[in-house]
Amino acid sequence: MAKMNDSLSDIENSRYAYWETDPVTGEYIYRDSEGRTRAEIIEDYQDNANRLNAISGVYQRADRIITRDGSLTVTVVDDKEMDTPAMSNGKEIILNGNLIEDLNNDTITSLHGINYHELGHILYSPRAGSDLGKYVKARKLVRAMQYLEEGRVEKLLTAKYPSTKLFLEATAMEYLLKGNPEEWGEQFATFTGRTYLSLDIRQVIADKFIAKYGVGLADTVHRIVHEYRTLVFPKDFDRAKELLESFANIVGYDVEPPTKPNWGGHKCNGSVPQKGRPEGQAEQERLQNKSKNESSEDIGDGAGKPNETPYQGEEKVFTDEDSLIADKLTERMKQIKSNPIVKREITETRKAIANSDEMRTAMKRKVIEDKIPSVGARALARRFGAELERLVRDNDPHWETFLPSGKLNIGRTMNPDINSIDRAFDVWDTGNENTEIEAVILMDNSSSMGGLMRSVSENTWVIKRGIESIQGTATVYSFNHESKIVYDRGERAKPNAYRYVESNGSTNPIRALIEAERLLATSKKPIKIAFIITDGEWESESECNSIIASLNDMGVITCIVFLDEYGNYAEFVKQGKVDPEGYYADKVKRLRHNAQIFRAVATPTDVLKLATTLVKETLIPARRR
Repeated sequence: MAKMNDSLSDIENSRYAYWETDPVTGEYIYRDSEGRTRAEIIEDYQDNANRLNAISGVYQRADRIITRDGSLTVTVVDDKEMDTPAMSNGKEIILNGNLIEDLNNDTITSLHGINYHELGHILYSPRAGSDLGKYVKARKLVRAMQYLEEGRVEKLLTAKYPSTKLFLEATAMEYLLKGNPEEWGEQFATFTGRTYLSLDIRQVIADKFIAKYGVGLADTVHRIVHEYRTLVFPKDFDRAKELLESFANIVGYDVEPPTKPNWGGHKCNGSVPQKGRPEGQAEQERLQNKSKNESSEDIGDGAGKPNETPYQGEEKVFTDEDSLIADKLTERMKQIKSNPIVKREITETRKAIANSDEMRTAMKRKVIEDKIPSVGARALARRFGAELERLVRDNDPHWETFLPSGKLNIGRTMNPDINSIDRAFDVWDTGNENTEIEAVILMDNSSSMGGLMRSVSENTWVIKRGIESIQGTATVYSFNHESKIVYDRGERAKPNAYRYVESNGSTNPIRALIEAERLLATSKKPIKIAFIITDGEWESESECNSIIASLNDMGVITCIVFLDEYGNYAEFVKQGKVDPEGYYADKVKRLRHNAQIFRAVATPTDVLKLATTLVKETLIPARRR
């Protein structure tokens, strides 16, 4: 599970912490360098621990199935000193939590590739107690083995699980894109054995290596790596020892710092996997035989391209080609991410993480007073619910009759009262089966909302009641400087009472948005809507905007309802058009927060009109629009 490097006391005792006086109560309030109170620090700390535990739990369950080892563990470490994406000891995979900023599709794609690579070591790398392991340790060949095992274990893994190639490829290309193209050549020793990468990419890396180290060394490295990839253990232990000795003469024996080129940043941690047991010789032979049908791309990078005269790379200028290769890598990354297998795995993983026990909400419930809705609000609730129910009924399968084309109604043609062929046909309308709605409503209850809260609370109740009348669900969160539950997903709004939310505090919806994303990601309802009712700008703006963008990518209809009590919005738009790069244009952009739909309304009553229109539109079949 998650291991947190910084303790709460370490965070709280930061030298950047300070105390301030509450202007209302006069009490001293502790804040850290980010302005968080102790309660907020604890909440953020626990949220991060929950998130990392959820990730480790999901990958642990999957890896145990793949390896058939119920004791294998996956740990996510939040340790600033960890300088590798992951490591393993034969029984445990340790993932670097510093690389997990947001749980988006890119992060999960990368995590899959890193996890699969470490699984390759667990499944196929020799252990410290084996004859080869003991030899490697005694002869100080760990660094050499770390280089050569990369390509061998990935070859065996991709032969057994071909779909892992896409994730390994994406992770390798992401590594290149994040690095400096001038240093790509340093990756040659490990990338030449990754034949799931295109020949063009591997050739560029080879060219850069040759430019710095020469064609002779490139040929030697290429030969050793590609022969080592074909070995089966323990049968080929003796040949492995010879190849490892040859390679150690190039990369150096286990001395820190290395006395010879430290290509790709490989560091010797002084150990060979200690625990567990790799797949046996028979299984490795089966997989090596299976991969023998691999294309001839294996021989493509080294001294030169296939069937071409070798050249001296140092005479080559790479600047223009670097840009072209980077574009090619980026385009290939897009292709991988749009692959149905990849998209399905990413979606399932995100849902599994979001739905894990560790990620279940710990959000507090708002202490709320029930109030009797006004006569006008009750009338609106009845009308809203009736309109939605009618729309659902209209969208049920039914016959549309008396039409000019379709299926001829024989009985009607025999009726002497029918005097027009334009009314002799019927059409079966399949309707719209996707009429179930999952909605989340976020209510801004910061101090600036003031006297608007009664109307906002009533309208939220009306929207929730209407959606529930057609078997939909609507969860409601309030947010000021903290987020709280107003209506949980399983709660139905009372027919004659709404929950009034008072206003106070600052404006930060980050926690409510995180909960909304978790809930909507796991919902199986076909229509998903996120309403956010607010009157201003937010704290944690970039993080909040990122979550809304993620909701858009998930197919959620996102809608910001801006309460423009003083009528400023029209002026913002007007001035923004006059000066599209100026303050007002930027103001409108910031108020939108990446939402698909942005509406400014003068009164809270207009919130309901917008919601009515939006919900009705989602229920109308596309072919009728």
